[in-house]
Amino acid sequence: MPYARHPAGITLHFVLKLVLVTLGTALVLPTAVSAAQHADSLQLPTPEAARVQQSNLIVAVGGRPDRLLKSDVPGPVVNTETVRVGLGGDGGVRSVLADQRLQLEGEGDYAIRERGPARSAVSLSQEPPPVTRRGAVVWQGFSPGRRELGARLTLDPLIEAQHLPLTVKVTFRGKAGTASTLLDGGRIPGPGTISVTVSNVTSQPAELPTAYDATPTLLAGALDKALAVARHATAARLPTTDDLLPKFLAVSGAARVQASQAVPLRLQGALRLIGTAGTVSGPATTASPDGATFAGTLGGVNGTSDVTFSVAAVGSGSLALDLTAVNALNPTELTPPGGFATWREWAAAGPGQQERKAALDLLVEVAATGARASSYSPYLGADLAGAGSTTFSYGFAPAVQQTAATQVLHPRWGAISLAGLALLLLLTNGILIWRRS
Repeated sequence: MPYARHPAGITLHFVLKLVLVTLGTALVLPTAVSAAQHADSLQLPTPEAARVQQSNLIVAVGGRPDRLLKSDVPGPVVNTETVRVGLGGDGGVRSVLADQRLQLEGEGDYAIRERGPARSAVSLSQEPPPVTRRGAVVWQGFSPGRRELGARLTLDPLIEAQHLPLTVKVTFRGKAGTASTLLDGGRIPGPGTISVTVSNVTSQPAELPTAYDATPTLLAGALDKALAVARHATAARLPTTDDLLPKFLAVSGAARVQASQAVPLRLQGALRLIGTAGTVSGPATTASPDGATFAGTLGGVNGTSDVTFSVAAVGSGSLALDLTAVNALNPTELTPPGGFATWREWAAAGPGQQERKAALDLLVEVAATGARASSYSPYLGADLAGAGSTTFSYGFAPAVQQTAATQVLHPRWGAISLAGLALLLLLTNGILIWRRS
């Protein structure tokens, strides 16, 4: 679906991508298995399977198993995160802060282990901040029945640039026609045209289940739940087999197919001109006195992966970018065919085999999207099931002086995406960083 108005330690990542490129045949089965094969049940993609795949990858590139320690909590945990990304004049990641708040229920000791990595932490509650030794984020203590924790974590921008779900590219073209970038803080050097391109970079290879046929009534309940989530989008985690979706379905003619998997992102924000006049144009924009606002869904089965906004500035000044993004399901893609209001009505009408198969593949896509989204929410990598949300916030960062790192950080092993980078450079960087760890 096109972008449209919405209805309401860097090197480890490179090495993981290298594993996907060079060992792809070991991770992904052939394009399809004959549908003549029949099975009693089909297992939908799960967050646990995604975590297992990521664990296998980190071990394959020489990662340390002791970085995969499990968390131990006495009860449910609600995890709310806001990831604040500061951009340079070219759109590159300059700084990343993560505000995290945890609500623990239950009495007993707790140890919450997140792979981070983080350089430092400042408490946002009355409780001490987590320990960030060697980059890992560890919360430890005792809960008397309920405990509220909070911290602002400073993350490594070089590492996070490879893990964040969105990238931003900014170019400036002045009267002479030469392409350059904005200055730090989004400052505009003079009259000209600014292009701001936002890209969804969550796509990665995937092996997904499918089948020749399935019972429509078994599909309808789960699809109606997913449709309700899509129509009332929030920052909450997407449905998975851990909560709203079934783990298994009775099917006929089970098969496996090679595909790609991405997470649709709901964007909302504004581009504003400060100290100069001009106009902002682009898909799903609404003009404002100093620029434009925008809202839409980026990515999805039929969606575009990037969107470009054009800013015409009449003179020097500054461009302010205020962009928020959350994982989302696209309500248009989840609308039942044939004009039915619900999937239960669709099932009751006796759909044909092709429609039943299409509905099954749609449910698989919903489950795979939720499993893939678990790499971004929770963003810091806690292995805790339960409620929570993650909001990404992007804007231009003020000029900062770069300082040398005081500790070696090890990138999180989630959110792997396929990249066409030079294999020799990847392998060399991978060996160097793991020799240092």
